[in-house]
Amino acid sequence: MIATVAAGVLLFARLTGLLLMLPGVSTRAVPGYARVLVAVPLTLLLLPAAAREPVAPTLSVLFAQVVGEAMLGIAMGFAVTLVFGSLAMAAEVISAQSGMAIAAMLDPLTDTQPGAAGILVSWLGTAVFFGENLHLHCIEALAASLRALPLGHASGVFQAGDLLVPLAGVALTTGIQLAGPITAFVFCVNLGLSLLGRMAPGLQIFFAIGPTITVAASLALLAISLPAIMTAWYTTMPHAFEVLAQLLGPPR
Repeated sequence: MIATVAAGVLLFARLTGLLLMLPGVSTRAVPGYARVLVAVPLTLLLLPAAAREPVAPTLSVLFAQVVGEAMLGIAMGFAVTLVFGSLAMAAEVISAQSGMAIAAMLDPLTDTQPGAAGILVSWLGTAVFFGENLHLHCIEALAASLRALPLGHASGVFQAGDLLVPLAGVALTTGIQLAGPITAFVFCVNLGLSLLGRMAPGLQIFFAIGPTITVAASLALLAISLPAIMTAWYTTMPHAFEVLAQLLGPPR
C-alpha cells in the first residue's frame, strides 16, 4: 500500500510538471487547480502501468525523487512548447514587418498584447495542437516510458540541456523560415513604394498610402499562405517528440 502511494505521488509530480508547460494548458486562462484536477485522474489511470520500486527509506529521499520527477515533466512540456513557440515567433515577425503590430490587442490566453496576426496564428496553432491530439501523444509518451524509466529514477533531467538547446535552434530556424516568405514580400512592397516615392514625392507614400498598402498586401498574402504555414509548422512537431523519447528513454 505504501509503495503504491509513493508511486502515485511520483507519477503525479511527473504529470503535473508536464501540464505546467504543455501548450494550451499552461496559459493564464487555465486555472492552476484545473491542471491539478486533470493530473489526478491521469495519475489513477496510468498508475497500474508504472513499475513498482522499493519505497524510499526517508522522506528526504522521497522529496528529492518528487522534485526530479517534476523537473522531468517540466522538461517534457518545455520541449513541446519550444516547437510550438516557433509559430508564435513567426507570427510576431510577420506582424512587426508588415505594420500590423501597431494595433496590439490583449490575448486572454497569455495575458500579453501581441499583434492581431500573432493572436490569430497562436489560436490556430492551439486548435491544431488539440485537434490533432498532440496533447494525447505527450501523455502516451509518458505512459510508454514508465517501464523504461521507472518512477524515482528521473535521470533524463541531467541530459535535458543537451537535448533542449539543439531543439531551441530548430525552433528558431523554423520560426524564421515560416516568416521568411511574407517578410521578403513586405520588403519588395516597401522597395516598390520607395521607388514610387522618389518618382512622386507629393504622394506622401510613407505616411498615408504606404502603411495601408503594406498591411493590405500582407493580410492578403497571409490569408493565402496560412494553410501552408500551418502545415509546415505541423511537420516540425516530430522533433519535439524525438526529444521526448530521448528524455524518457533508458538512462544513458
